[in-house]
Amino acid sequence: MNLAVGPVVLSVVGDAYLDPAQIASVLWVGTTTAGDRVELRERESGNLLWECLTDSTSTYLGKTFGPHGMAAPGGFQLAVIGAGRVLVYLKEPG
Repeated sequence: MNLAVGPVVLSVVGDAYLDPAQIASVLWVGTTTAGDRVELRERESGNLLWECLTDSTSTYLGKTFGPHGMAAPGGFQLAVIGAGRVLVYLKEPG
C-alpha cells in the first residue's frame, strides 16, 4: 500500500490516488473565480465523493468526514477543477 505522508495533492483533472483509502478530510485552496467548481470521485466506480462550488476569488473550502472517514475502495481522482489545488487527507490505517 502506498501510504501518503501529508496530504495527497491533486491539481489537474485526472490526478489520482490509486490505492484503497479512507478519506479523513478534503480541502480546496487557491485563487479561483466565482462559479469555479471541483469534483472528487471514487476512481473505479466513478461515484461522487465530494463536490464544491466557490462564490469568491480566494478559496479555502473543505469538508471533514468524521471519525470513520469516507471510503474510497478503488482510490480517488480529480474529475473537475476550475482552479487551485485539492488537498486530500487520509486516515491512518489501523
